Amino acid sequence: MKKERTRRLKSGFVNVLEIPRDLAYKEALVTLTGKKELVIENYKSILLYRPERVLMLTKNGRLEILGKSMEIVYYTSDEMKITGYILNLRWINN
Repeated sequence: MKKERTRRLKSGFVNVLEIPRDLAYKEALVTLTGKKELVIENYKSILLYRPERVLMLTKNGRLEILGKSMEIVYYTSDEMKITGYILNLRWINN
């Protein structure tokens, strides 16, 4: 009960203050530019890294990226950029 009340209170503040959801809830933000560039913000960790498949953990579950000749150009503790030929993105909920 207390968790639900806290969640509703936080949701109310986010709406009233017009705070973006990705900042307020630390949700993953995925930006795809064409088929060749992908930027992911607010991820937790990289679970698998191969040129044809990248799997990462986010707060909302796992994100699978399928493609060809993909490489991680850079990554920090909260953002990464992947380039290559991106074929598919899929959320895998826990």
